[in-house]
Parts: sequence; C-alpha cells; structure tokens
Amino acid sequence: IRRPICKYPLNERDNIRRAYVVLGPYQPHLSFYPLSFDGGQCRKFNPRWFKEWPWLEYSAELDKAFCFPCFLFDRYPSHHPAFTEHGFQGWKNVMSKKSGIVFHMGGINSPHNIAMQKWESLRNPSKHIERVISTQSSQEVADNRLRLITTIESVRLLARQGCAFRGHDESVNSSNGGNFNAVVDSFGRMNIDVRRVFQNAPGNAKYISPLIQKQILNILGNKVRIKIREEVGDAKFCILVDEAVDVSNREQMAIILRFVDCDGFIRERFFKVLSVADTCSQTLKDEISKVLTQYDLQVENMRGQGYDGASNMRGEFNGLQALFREECPYAYYVHCFAHRLQLTLNTAAKGVHDIWEFFSTLSLIVNFVDSSAKRHSALRVIREEEIADLVAAGALETGRGANQTSTLQRAGATRWGSHLRSISSLIKLFGATQTTLANLVANGPNKVQGEAKSVGNAMKRFDFVFCLLLMHDVMKITDFLCQSLQKKAIDILNALNFLSITKSKLQDMREDGWDDLIMRVEAFCCEYDIEMPDMSSPYKKSTRACEQNITNEHYYRVNILNAVIDFQLAELDSRFTDNSLELLILSATFDPRDNFRSFKCEDVCNLALRFYPHDFTSYDMLALDMECGYFLADIQRDPRFANTTTVSDLCRRLVESRKSAFFPMIYRLICLVLTLPVSTATTERAFSSMTIIKSKLRNKMEDEFFDDLMVVYIEKEFADSIDNDSVIAEFEVSGSRR
Repeated sequence: IRRPICKYPLNERDNIRRAYVVLGPYQPHLSFYPLSFDGGQCRKFNPRWFKEWPWLEYSAELDKAFCFPCFLFDRYPSHHPAFTEHGFQGWKNVMSKKSGIVFHMGGINSPHNIAMQKWESLRNPSKHIERVISTQSSQEVADNRLRLITTIESVRLLARQGCAFRGHDESVNSSNGGNFNAVVDSFGRMNIDVRRVFQNAPGNAKYISPLIQKQILNILGNKVRIKIREEVGDAKFCILVDEAVDVSNREQMAIILRFVDCDGFIRERFFKVLSVADTCSQTLKDEISKVLTQYDLQVENMRGQGYDGASNMRGEFNGLQALFREECPYAYYVHCFAHRLQLTLNTAAKGVHDIWEFFSTLSLIVNFVDSSAKRHSALRVIREEEIADLVAAGALETGRGANQTSTLQRAGATRWGSHLRSISSLIKLFGATQTTLANLVANGPNKVQGEAKSVGNAMKRFDFVFCLLLMHDVMKITDFLCQSLQKKAIDILNALNFLSITKSKLQDMREDGWDDLIMRVEAFCCEYDIEMPDMSSPYKKSTRACEQNITNEHYYRVNILNAVIDFQLAELDSRFTDNSLELLILSATFDPRDNFRSFKCEDVCNLALRFYPHDFTSYDMLALDMECGYFLADIQRDPRFANTTTVSDLCRRLVESRKSAFFPMIYRLICLVLTLPVSTATTERAFSSMTIIKSKLRNKMEDEFFDDLMVVYIEKEFADSIDNDSVIAEFEVSGSRR
C-alpha cells in the first residue's frame, strides 16, 4: 500500500498530490480478476466500473478497490478508511443504491464529493488561485508560451542528439555557456520574436534554469513511454533485459519491450534504464515489476523473456526467468541466440590449437602496426601508393567511393563480427603491411627492428596464411547468421531456419570446400612470395618430424579445416538445442515456405492448447479449429501470399489484406509466436547509446535525468511526435510558478 499523503512533510504534500494527479488513478485492465466469496457466491471486480466511476482504483495485489481523490485529500484519522487505507471488496450489488460505493459517495457535501472538487481544481490549472487573481495580459501570456516553447524545442533537440546541456561557465559574459544556452541564442538570432521575449523577460519567468530543463525533459520522457504503452495496447509482450556497467561504475539495467503492433509489425522498444544496487535475480525482478506496474503492463500478459546466459538470469530455480514464470507460466524464456553464437565461435576458436595460435598472431600484428601513429600513417601512405599503381595497371575499377584507403581493424573480445572485419582488413592490406614491416626492419629505431622482424616472419608462415583464408571463409558464413540474429524484426522460426542453413553451408564447406580453398591459398602465397609446402610430402612440425606418418594435405585438411568445422557444428548443436522443444516444433506449422507445406490443423490446435491455454477459452479453441479448415485453402489461393517466406511477413500481410479479422484466432496465435524473443541485441544497442550520453565528462548525472535522456535519444520517432501544447499543459499542472 502506498504511503498516505498525511505522512509526508507538510511543505511537500502539494507537490506529492500534483505528481499523483499527473499519473491519475491506477486502473489496470486484467484478463482475469480473482474471485472472492461474498453473499454466498463467488464474485469478482468488473473493469467496467472504471467508466462508471472514473475516481475508482483497483489493487491487483490486494484485490480491493480504493478512492483516488479521497486518498489525495483525506484527513487523519480518516473519515472513510475502507476506501483509503483498508480497501473495499464488497462486489455484491455494487450498482444498487445500498452498495458500499454509493454509500461512500454520499450527498453533495460529503467528504468524497469535496475531495472530488479539490481533485478537479488541482488538475485544472485555470481554476488555481494564482490564475484567478492574475492580471496578465494576453500579450504576456503569449510571450511566456513562446519562451517555454523555445525551451521545449531546445531540450528536445539536445536530448535526441545526445548532447550535453550544461556548460562549466553559464554566466552572462561567458563565451561558452553550454549547448542549451547556445541553442536558445541561435533561436533568438533566427527569430526576432524569440530574441525580444528573452531580452525583456523578468528574471523569474525565463524558463531556462537547469531545474526547468530537467522538468521539461522528464515530461518528454514520460510521454514517450506513454506512447510506447499505447502502442503495446492490449497485445501480449515479452521483455528483453541486460545489464552493463556505465562510465561511473554503476550497474545499469535496460528494459526492452517486444510485441506485435496493430499493423502486424514486430516492435522492440526501449522502455527504461534503471540503476540497480546488485544483480541478484530477486532485485532485478522487483525493479522490473515496479516499472511494469507503473505503466499498467501486467506480468500475466508477458509471453516471453529474453536474457543472456548468466546464472542470475537463466537459473532454473532461482533465476530471473524462474521468478517471472512463477507469476506467469507462459512467459517462456529464450537464451539470446546471438549470445549463444558468440559462445560457439569462442569455444571453436579455443578448441583447435592452430586457430587459437592464428588469432593470437593476428592480434599481435594488428596491435603492433596500429599502436603507433607513425606506423599507422606509414601503412596508409604505402596503401595509397599501392592503390594508385593498381588503378594505373587497370587491376582496380574506379568510381565514386571506390578504393578508399583503410587501416587494420582490431578485433573485439566479445564481438565476433569484429574478427571477420579484422581478418578481411589484413587480407586487403597484406602487401602494404609487409612493406611497412620491412621498412621498419631496415630503417626503423633499433628497439623496434627486432619486433618488426618477428611480426613479419609470423605473417610469412604458411600456417598463418592458411588459417587466415580458412577463417575468412568460415566466418563469412557465421557472420551472416550473426547479423541476422541482431535484427529487430526477426522471428524465432526464421532464426532457426538461418541456423539450419548455416550448419548446412559449413557441412558443404567441409565436404567440398578443400579444392577451392587450397587454390586460393596457393594464389595468395604466389602473390606475396610465401613459401608453400608440397601437399603430398610428409608433414613436419618445425624441425622435428611428426610422430604420425601423415602428409601435409592430410594435416591441413583433416587436423585444421575439418577440425574447425566439426567444432563449429558440434557447438551449434549443443548450444542451440531449441529444435527439440515442442513449442518451437509446433510453431513451425506457420512456416509459409513452399506454399504453407508445413501447416497442420492438429499442430495449430496443440500449440494453443498446450502452450497458450490462458489466451484461448474452450469457445476460442472451437473457433480456432473451424478457422484452420478455411485458412489454408484461402491463403493458398490468394496471390498476395504467394511470395511469403517468413512468419513475420505472413502476420503483416494478414493485417494488410484484412484477413486477420476473418481468422482472429489464428492471427492471435501467430502474434504469440512472433512475441517470443530471439536475441538481446536491442539492449546492446541501448548500451552503445549509453556510452554516448554518459561519457567521462558527464558521469555524474542523476538516474532520472539519464533515463529520460536515453528514452528520448533512442526512441526519436516518438519524441518528435510530441506536440508542445501537451508538454506545456503538463508542465503547468506539475507545480505552481511564482
């Protein structure tokens, strides 16, 4: 139960009331309200009473009703504790004249009606006493609005671009008073009216103080979240959650909502970032539940959870996913596919000694060349000369944006997509890198010559070149899967399909890719004057003969190529075990490929009955069975569905063709399948935005200010759609200004 208003300090109560007025009464619309025994029968709360009595509130946790205006303006001791402290639960004959609600309302001068009048006055600024006695002219009101609109637009611009607001010296004579003051001055130079109202503004009505900036930003942030909540509507949703440490060493938790909107599109919206004291599962669960409850997002409507593989998230008994499934057993947990792929690649790289040695050498080469500005510049100059020679010889095509100079790319420790870019950059700059190292050996400082020679020798080893081209081919295959898994619109069936294609391509490379690979390796060695061993000769490791009597071809083909691919396939099979889950097997019935060959009425009904019984009543199941008989025949005859390849495309086209109205049960089930999460890439993008907003120079911002900046910066589409009049109206209600 929330804290009574009378328990707050006297000078804070008005501000507390205004904050509650902005939020309004809590009126959750649940799919099921608990039954209580009253009057010899089981009865429950009816959400239609919210329309009958707009002041009514309902607590899902207590299953009791409360009065919002009486809570705001109640006295101590309370005149009506049933509706302010203890809660009302008499559902029998609620609409009759003898009901507890009607008795609570009372006559015209009852405490309830007096509280209603106060509530109405507080949420209507035109009735405030300072507005009534104000003698401002219409011109003064217009000038105040223009100042406030300028402030709103300045805050919106800086927030959506991730720029700092304040300057270290914001005095009148400062030459660099911060971005906010600079934007306001810029508006003044563009519009003479803006300049006039700020030059003639009284000192207490400029609306440019840091406190006003934060209030405006908070209003914008709240309105963005409200728009996201409205976009979710009554749809089921899933949460994507991840944590990261910001530049001030504070643990930040990002919450993303995934759902299918009214147009059939999959949406993943950034909703909130919270600073948490620790990352234990119960703490995270409590914080997430507070956010969901604040915006009337019920846990019982959650149909998916997407996290990484940390034990506090995926724990079967005490993990975050287990705690939410205790409240809602249909909130199925999916371990982030992209994270699993990273673990697969990492294990495969460490599992084969030659590949681990290759990545160590690659890192050594890139770090040595790129760690010095002089070496970096020398590499660019040599590459420019190389490009000029190739263009003159006709070996390279010319055109706009073609043949731009580049440099070696460093590989990130946790982002395996960066390893492909690192390998590709070295292949492209192999000759220029060799020349740079040779120049350092011949003309560089004495302390660098030895290291440059060692790095150059490592590049010329055949083992390194073979692994360079091999891993380039392997990672080109896995990188497509990695990039696909990070797309917001991907559904879980499409992800499993891409996974199957990736494994098939790796298997094809294992069986038929040797000849093409060794031909390209041979051509590469000839181009850069690298000694290539005879593939039919016995394999020797350094100066000591190999204990096994094998040829070079056997070693490089079986011990490296086959071993790498076998490790990849084994790890993919072990980490992506969802193919065995009945939920995903039954969901595959909606796969539209091959003219809906996989569609089976029995699988559709089993999917709804076994995994989503809370969303389909017995009557809905009968309707679903009837729809299945017509759905397949209708879709196969409709040319608009001829080229449909994914379930997400199917969902959109059902809405576009208005067939979702004719097959509502099937459409509902498809939306539930699409709600299942695939990856937490959206949370990673949010953390990338966090590094832009909260930098080393801006590491002391408050949590609420940071949260508002994040949501406006990431969800720019909603931030731009907020009109200034609504911001001014809420700003006016939020507190008195004197």
